[in-house]
Amino acid sequence: MKNSEQELLPFESEEHEEREEREEDEMANARRQWICRIDNLSSRLIKLLLIVSLFGVIIQVSMHIPLVRNWLSLVERLEGVRYK
Repeated sequence: MKNSEQELLPFESEEHEEREEREEDEMANARRQWICRIDNLSSRLIKLLLIVSLFGVIIQVSMHIPLVRNWLSLVERLEGVRYK
């Protein structure tokens, strides 16, 4: 096959190469967008986890205060022997 015939083949044309480059760029952009979305979601989940953990610690510490414990918990009122 001669060089002039090779240039006419569709898989070696400039348009085909440009199209492939565009498709690769589009795929790279799509991957970047998904990575950004996943990164945003993971950072929100970490923040939510930290807030819930902090809230749990605050509740557990506040249960040592009798007034707060009586307000938050019905268990001691429903038991037979009161906490002293």
